[in-house]
Amino acid sequence: MNNKRLLVNIIWHMHQPFYWNEDRGHFVFPWVRTHLVKDYLFMPRLLSKFPGVKVTFNFSPVLLEQIGMYAEGKKDQVLELMEFEAQRLDESVKEAILKTFFLVASERVAQDLPRFVELRNKAKEGIDFSEQDFLDLQVLYQLLWFDPFIRKEYPQLSILYEKGRNYTEEDKGVILRVTEEYARKFALPYFELLDSNQIEISVSPFYHPILPLLYDSNLALETAPQIGLPAVSFTYPEDAFAQVRMAVDFCRLFWRREPSGMWPSEGAVSEKIIPIFSQNGIRWVATGEEILFFSLNEECRRNEAGVPIPPGKLYTPYLIGEKGQEVAIFFRDRLLSDLIGFEYHKMPYQRAVEDLISRLHRIKDALPGDREYVVSIILDGENAWEFYEQNGLPFLSLLYERLSSEEGLATVTPQEYLSRQTSLPRLKKLVSGSWIYGKLTTWIGHPEKNRAWEELAEVRSLFASKEVCARDKEKALRFIYRAEGSDWFWWLGEDNPSPQKADFLNQFHYLLNKAKELL
Repeated sequence: MNNKRLLVNIIWHMHQPFYWNEDRGHFVFPWVRTHLVKDYLFMPRLLSKFPGVKVTFNFSPVLLEQIGMYAEGKKDQVLELMEFEAQRLDESVKEAILKTFFLVASERVAQDLPRFVELRNKAKEGIDFSEQDFLDLQVLYQLLWFDPFIRKEYPQLSILYEKGRNYTEEDKGVILRVTEEYARKFALPYFELLDSNQIEISVSPFYHPILPLLYDSNLALETAPQIGLPAVSFTYPEDAFAQVRMAVDFCRLFWRREPSGMWPSEGAVSEKIIPIFSQNGIRWVATGEEILFFSLNEECRRNEAGVPIPPGKLYTPYLIGEKGQEVAIFFRDRLLSDLIGFEYHKMPYQRAVEDLISRLHRIKDALPGDREYVVSIILDGENAWEFYEQNGLPFLSLLYERLSSEEGLATVTPQEYLSRQTSLPRLKKLVSGSWIYGKLTTWIGHPEKNRAWEELAEVRSLFASKEVCARDKEKALRFIYRAEGSDWFWWLGEDNPSPQKADFLNQFHYLLNKAKELL
């Protein structure tokens, strides 16, 4: 009889960059709000129906900060465009609505709103919109995002879905009220799960920067020696430390608990920044599997069933750091995590769940029986579900059901796993890289990305050299920290094309300019 058990460490990462523009008085992108009503309450509420499943939710503090602003009544540009009375729209507002209100990542989100599809086709064909067309679009673009639970929970919202078209100005008020209420009660289901020890809350650096590149941008050469770097190096270890310290402090205040773990932004790590984690009380971090094998100077190979060869190395955390200041590192199974993130939505959810469970069993059967092994499945907790049927509800429900009852499999949080271990293997070195191919080239190396680093370095150097009052200096540094976020560099270059690329770059420049105004 096989008594082996494989532990599954699921980490859902939640993040959005700093979208608030105080000069305009609104968020320049709606994505904090859309994911709030689509994912950020949906995920814990769904998990609560499966008390036998444990997961970790990782939050960037900049996301939580902005959810709080929505709870206070702040709005984004899309909400403001919705509030314009359809009969009073001027041409500039009409143009902004038509440019913005059809931005969706997946056709799935509109599949139960045929009127939205009709209007999108009408816009593509260049047919003029009537007043009712604009009014319907103003409402429908907000209805796209509400998760399956909210749609049933609020009768007034359900009526809007059933209505489908011919909306009124009064209908917009329902969307505003539900959104603000959801923002106010956002944290409640997480606290309930924390109190029942079903989840762990971990944290990312405050404004989601790539820590190794803050420490020293030349660290990118470690795993990509061929790339070109910015003309000016960015070397501010103190900023890397501050982003971690601020995140830990924020987590302590918001969640009323000390965080023991951190998903460094984009899983970006370096041996140089390990002391920063340990000095701020972080006991574990996580990154991509490529980092492990680069650090071991070994090739990452898998057999035809997708099981790593040899299987044991990937499925245990390692210690790194000086004695007494060690940090445990969990390594993300790229294949399993990416199957959920990018592939399983393409097949029937029953088959997808069966495939994942079968893969976990194959891993378990291949592992030696000398220790308790753990598979780490780590991915964004919000971005994948718009590609899934019903926002991932059928897939996640069946997955959680299977993980609750499957013999030989059990879920675990990182802190719980570490509390049961008496010894862990040590890494002799840790290379600099991220979850994306084990490199940092998604954020540096392309001329556009390098130019952004040069602009950031210019303002950061100006800050270091200027004598200004303490209050202005603190505000300026906060804008610089926001501009250090990974997202601004992600969209530059050619690897992540987006119709909103120019808008992201504008927000990056806005943050830098606000810092310069204060110096």
